[in-house]
Amino acid sequence: MSIFPMTLRLLKTASLLALISVPALLSAQTETTGKEEERLEALARSQGEWYVPKTKISVGFRFLNSGGKVDFGNLGEVATQLAIVPVSSGAVTRSYANGTVEVDALRANEKDADGNQTSTPGGRYDVFTTTTVNVVDADGVVTGTQDVVTRTGDLLSYTAGLTRVWFASTEGQLSTPGYVSFSIYDVTSGGGSASHKQGANGGVEFQFSREIGHGTSRLQWGLIAGITLNGINSKSAGTVSSTLHTQTDYYSLNGQVITAVHLTNPSTGDILDSDGNVLVSGGLETTAALNALPDGTLSTNLSTTGGANVDGNWQVKGSYFMVKFGPSIRTQITDRLGLTASLGLAGAYAGTRYSAYEAYTLTELPGVTFDTTESSTMDKFLHGYYADVNLEWTANETLGLFGGVTAQQLSAYEQKLGNRTAKIDLGSAVGIRGGVSIKF
Repeated sequence: MSIFPMTLRLLKTASLLALISVPALLSAQTETTGKEEERLEALARSQGEWYVPKTKISVGFRFLNSGGKVDFGNLGEVATQLAIVPVSSGAVTRSYANGTVEVDALRANEKDADGNQTSTPGGRYDVFTTTTVNVVDADGVVTGTQDVVTRTGDLLSYTAGLTRVWFASTEGQLSTPGYVSFSIYDVTSGGGSASHKQGANGGVEFQFSREIGHGTSRLQWGLIAGITLNGINSKSAGTVSSTLHTQTDYYSLNGQVITAVHLTNPSTGDILDSDGNVLVSGGLETTAALNALPDGTLSTNLSTTGGANVDGNWQVKGSYFMVKFGPSIRTQITDRLGLTASLGLAGAYAGTRYSAYEAYTLTELPGVTFDTTESSTMDKFLHGYYADVNLEWTANETLGLFGGVTAQQLSAYEQKLGNRTAKIDLGSAVGIRGGVSIKF
């Protein structure tokens, strides 16, 4: 048998089988190629998720429902600016709320060139003035000049132990016969208080977050650190009842009887002739000499509870930086929306100025207002905690927007201004926050 025809038949058979199998092979190849593309796409997506930015910085605002509460205490303290000078200090100028008693000394017209007194202590002395006038004849022609001496003053002499320089504010200071009283007033708190709770309070916030792990493509966790700045401004006004302290000194008139017209000294009147005509205007001294020292046996120091009603304005103003740190957890709701929650510790550095204006009046001194304006500053570190829940919208791989709610709790502190107190309690506050975020 010939080998060639057999080989030819086998070749035809193999060719026929190959042609028959081509569609199946093409189908198989197409299926394999599709699966490979799907695998590569899945790998690409997996690699894309692996390299998603893990660091995020956000800047925005926060608006709290409360800026804290301030309780003001020990209000109504108006300290005197006058010194109480004891009798033992001798003859010195003493200033009071209702007058002054000054040190007296020899005047220039009652001492000689060596400083010796020429007037008589306890008495009076005259003052003469010399003027040069023209001498004219019967025809009115000036023929010369002459000196004319005129009595121009009738004055009270300097007397050691007395003073001619003093004044009192009201006639009521003459109520003790033979004496003039002078007082210094001091007001201390009767326990007055006021309170103010600050309303809505806006601020700014900067936050840094870092993803440190994830469970699935929809759940990640990380850490958050942030800094916020908010203001403090609480003020109150009102009237409080205080204790009035009155230190009164009495100065003897040495038997003189005076009226309200003698409350300012030195004082003067006119020199009149026998017919009542004015010879020298203001030439007659009418001063009532006063003892230079108060009578220590009569001095009093009285305290009257509720003796003064003090009107005041009190304010605590400043700001605080709050630093927060804690863990966060984030869940992806859709491809662009995510929900983040964080809870952790907070610390705040607060700086405030406590200022007060207080004033009162007394019926015995009409038209006179006693007041004081004071202030003090203080820095304090506070501790507490915070909680945030935010909804985040991602515009692209880098930029996003967020908005949510925030809550915080911070400790309280006390600031003093003299004996006044202000308890500043930032307390609990909730609010909203929002802003932009940048991933990198």
